[in-house]
Amino acid sequence: MKHIITCLIFLGGLSTSVYSQSELKINCFTSTNSPDVYYNAFYIDDQMIEYATCGLDQAFYVGVIDPATCSAWATNFNGSNPAHDFGNLNNDGYCRQRPESYFVFRQSDSMELEGMKNMIQQIPDGHSLFIYTPISYSYTAVNAVNPALIQELESRWLPSVIQGEDIMVLYGIQGNAQSFVSETNQTNGQISFTTAVCGSLGLSELQSEYRLFIKQEGTKLTINPDLAVDDFRILDAAGKAISFVRTENIIELPVGIAPGVYIFQASAAGKTLHSKQLIGY
Repeated sequence: MKHIITCLIFLGGLSTSVYSQSELKINCFTSTNSPDVYYNAFYIDDQMIEYATCGLDQAFYVGVIDPATCSAWATNFNGSNPAHDFGNLNNDGYCRQRPESYFVFRQSDSMELEGMKNMIQQIPDGHSLFIYTPISYSYTAVNAVNPALIQELESRWLPSVIQGEDIMVLYGIQGNAQSFVSETNQTNGQISFTTAVCGSLGLSELQSEYRLFIKQEGTKLTINPDLAVDDFRILDAAGKAISFVRTENIIELPVGIAPGVYIFQASAAGKTLHSKQLIGY
């Protein structure tokens, strides 16, 4: 079938907007004996925010990003962040003598998992929530000690993912049911997940004097060479990065890309241009 690229808004050129947006990257690794902190870590705009694990137990690592500051919530420690005591293992310096930017809940501890369920329910709308399971994950083990948490997770993410028996990365924006996505694909025992955070994906009324694309043939798009685009990304409606092949100014979409609205993001001359478009068949 033939792909058709259709602009949602077109007034003499592709509608674009310039605004601040950040990127969240999460690495999740299966090994229990890797000394490399980069295997299990998360980053905002390539800055490592938190790393490694708190012990070698099977556990959920939960993070929250405040969209107003684009910073991660920190744990309760020595009087700071007292409202962030959710019954997590790494409360008040258990793992490190500082506030930590993830919350650890062991899969074998029913009370900790109850605290995780309560934490998820308390996160304000608009905040980004992510969960990853370094070392390993077992639905069977979690469901045996706290099935209520499983139900809470299944209300957000696909039950087929939650009912798995391997590591995973979960992401979503609280209050936005369409934003909840998951990643389970591994390369050499590691999952790498990237998504846009802390910025509106909507279009402004600003118009670019240039078209972002000047030609489209099937799954191939030609970027306007006058823009001198340095970097290019494609995001789905939830902000998850979509893979593609770029050869100079030619973009080739992946085979079998699902119909829907996608965000095309280009960096040129120090500015970021965003075009929201519909990919159909």
